[in-house]
Amino acid sequence: MSDRTLSTTAKSAVTSLTRANGQLRRQLAALRHDYTELLAAARAAVNAHYDGAALPLTVLIDTLDQLGALPEFEPQITDDGLAALAAADVRLTGRRVA
Repeated sequence: MSDRTLSTTAKSAVTSLTRANGQLRRQLAALRHDYTELLAAARAAVNAHYDGAALPLTVLIDTLDQLGALPEFEPQITDDGLAALAAADVRLTGRRVA
């Protein structure tokens, strides 16, 4: 179908649908990327557990933190602990001590 046969209203609708389609495709690609990252982190956590690693969930926790999906929790570091970390020049990353 040629653009010449479409009315102005139809062209506007096609343009709007094309724009919405592109936005949905970008959102789907982002969701697929996040899913792939989470699946890889979960597999790494299971493998680390099977290998007897001391902290098998660290990869999964790091991935959730990067995706902004780490559950909220009450801080476990007291004011004295924060002061000790500041004195030792330890960098805080996200919600965890790096």
